[in-house]
Order: sequence, then C-alpha cells, then structure tokens
Amino acid sequence: MAWTVERQSEVSTAIRVEYERKTGWEQWGLLSADRHIDNVHSDLSLQRLHLDQAKERNAFVIDIGDLFCAMQGKGDRRSSKSDLRIENKDSHYLNSLVEFAHNFMRPYLENLALLAEGNHETAITKHNEYSLLDGLVYALRQGGSNVVRGGYRGYVRFYFEPRGGGKRMSRLAYYHHGHGGGGPVSKGIIQASRKAVYMPDADYVWTGHIHEQWSFPIERVRLLASGKEIRDTQHHLQLPTYKDEYTNQGGGYHHETGKPPKPIGAWWIRFYYSTRTGRVEAQFLPADL
Repeated sequence: MAWTVERQSEVSTAIRVEYERKTGWEQWGLLSADRHIDNVHSDLSLQRLHLDQAKERNAFVIDIGDLFCAMQGKGDRRSSKSDLRIENKDSHYLNSLVEFAHNFMRPYLENLALLAEGNHETAITKHNEYSLLDGLVYALRQGGSNVVRGGYRGYVRFYFEPRGGGKRMSRLAYYHHGHGGGGPVSKGIIQASRKAVYMPDADYVWTGHIHEQWSFPIERVRLLASGKEIRDTQHHLQLPTYKDEYTNQGGGYHHETGKPPKPIGAWWIRFYYSTRTGRVEAQFLPADL
C-alpha cells in the first residue's frame, strides 16, 4: 500500500503517503459526508460506484459524519416507516444499522482511512447511550481494516515521504461535520471566511452537514523569517450528500419546508508531484454522476 493511516491524538489523524518525484505520480482520496446510508433516499448505487473507483485508484476514503441516518428508531419523533429500509425492519434496530453499514463497507476495508461522527451519530449516543460509529469501526477493524474513528471535528495531517530519499513534505486538513442551515442564498460560504480566521494553519478546510457542494479558495500571504514574502491558497470544500430527498417525491419534510434539490456526490482529492514547483500539490474534483 502506498499510504498508511494512524491516529495521533484525540483530534488528529496522520496519513502517510510515499511519493515519487516525477511527472505522473499521483495519490487519490475520496472525501465524503452525509451518506445517510440506511435512508431509503440514499443513493447506494452511486456510493458503490465511487467506492469501486476508490478501490481501483488505491485511494483513501475519508468520511466526515452522518454516515448513518438512524432516524427510524422507537421513540424518535422524526421516524417514518416509509423511510425504513427492509434490512433495518428489526427489533434490534441500532444493531441492524451497524450490520447493514458493515456489510456495505466490507469490500473496501483497505481503502477506509477515517470515519468521523456527525449530528445523526451524536444524537443516537445522547438518547440511547450507544455509539453507532464505534460499533461500525470495531467491526471493520476486526475484519482487517486500519480505519480510524474521528470526532465531530479534527485534523488530518498528510505526510509525504519521498521514495528513494529526498525532501519530506506535509499538508494539514481541518474538518468539521458542520452546523446551522447553510443559508438558502449563501449556501454556507460565509462560514469559510470565518474558519479562515481561526484556522490559519490549515491548508484545506472540509465541511459537511448542509448538503451543499462548493469549492472556495482563499488566497493568503505570509512573511518568512528571511524577509521573503510568499503566497499560498487555503482550499475550503463543502461536501455534499448522497441522499436525494427531492426527486420523485410529492411531499414530505423536505418539500413542506420549501427546501430545494441538493447536490449528490462527494469530492476527489488528487495529490500529484509538480515538476514546476518541486512539491506535492493538490487538486479537487467533484465525484458525481
């Protein structure tokens, strides 16, 4: 494997990548959020397509929350029997969710790097004293995966180790599952400028939760100790969802509250070696239909 993953601390995960200093070298990663994998409106065929592509590319997979939907349990005021998958019509509802997600993710054990929690997972822990994510990560690791369990927010430090010796490099990503409604017009972009203020060291900032998709680069300048001024870019990504609550539905909460159709898919991150800069650079590409 050209990359490895390990947990560094409560809030930090390290992904180590071996790179080659030549044109054509690349390392892919799949960045996802809000899979809502057990919801009947979640596009599982598209998820499989992207995960199969990740497998072909030896890509790492990072998911930053709401992998589960988990709203159809007993006592949940949001529950709707019509939104319940047949696999989860079980008296042991929460156990069935973990089993369903485990069976779905099992073909991709070697690609899973980080699974973080979102508000749907924390709601289950709060009201049921049970962590769906802990259950899933435990099952995946028992099957041979090295996947790391992440919190609602955290960091991913990418360490690039040169094959055959040379310059070592690193890049820092900060993720937060997200909060708020995103705004019907701004679609959450205002939050990017706010995060840029208190996350000055991050090269990339990734957010989910609001089911929108955009890339928002923020240019920066810095002064080195030598007196030389340099510029760089902080890349902000809003990660979309795999749940389509709009198409072919004549009603329901999404329509009753006037919400628009949301983008479906994820993002690819493609690391590559640039002979022009002599560094490992990153490119972000939509993973869609």
